[in-house]
Amino acid sequence: MPIRRENWVAGKLVKGVTLRIDHPKTNVFNLELCLELIEALQVIGRENEARVVVLQGQGRCFSTGVDILEHTPEIMPVLLPAFHQIFDELLNLHALTIAAVHGYCLGGAAELAFACDRVIVEEGSKIGFPEISVGCYPPVAMALLPYRANFGAATKMLLSGDTFELEQLVDWGLVNTICNQGELEKALADEINSYADKSPAILAMLCAALHEEARLGWANKIPEFERHYLSRVLPHPDASEGIAAFLEKRKPVWNK
Repeated sequence: MPIRRENWVAGKLVKGVTLRIDHPKTNVFNLELCLELIEALQVIGRENEARVVVLQGQGRCFSTGVDILEHTPEIMPVLLPAFHQIFDELLNLHALTIAAVHGYCLGGAAELAFACDRVIVEEGSKIGFPEISVGCYPPVAMALLPYRANFGAATKMLLSGDTFELEQLVDWGLVNTICNQGELEKALADEINSYADKSPAILAMLCAALHEEARLGWANKIPEFERHYLSRVLPHPDASEGIAAFLEKRKPVWNK
């Protein structure tokens, strides 16, 4: 199963759930993983008991993003809406959401991490949006980054395709805590314990209100970017060339 659930309690009252992405070798998102994560989030939402939900990668990294082999005109019209539903389900939760990141966190995985309320990152992690290097762009990041960071930061991240120093991401408001290598679990426990003595009921109400603000601020824009991506970007020959060049380990030859 690519998504593993772990239940726990912080203090005596605050219930929590950790969802671990477990899809070797690098936790890439394919359609199966997207659908399973959607179902896991829906179950948590229906139960309405967890007040903290942690997203974490198993193994060598958080995730390298959406499977590049599935960036095709045949698969993406199904995969992209499923991937985007994850964000809707995330914002439906009456719970604080925390991304605990180690290793690579690229593309769609970085979108997922930055969509969480709090982001804890282990030193040495690599975070960025490489999509432009393969002839496409990340629709959720288009909506999310100007809201969570600023327009200039969004422009730099989206147009460069680079990974960035974690301190820079802290300055931009995208990362909240950097911990030493090997201390991610401790940093996560410290974060969770800061909510352990809070009222679960008030946590639920406050997080629900914050998520509604996030929906109005950025998430409601995702469908527009999705339509643009599927109708304009995906059919463009540079999108096919970018994927082919990546798979063939060569430089792309873009249209003039």
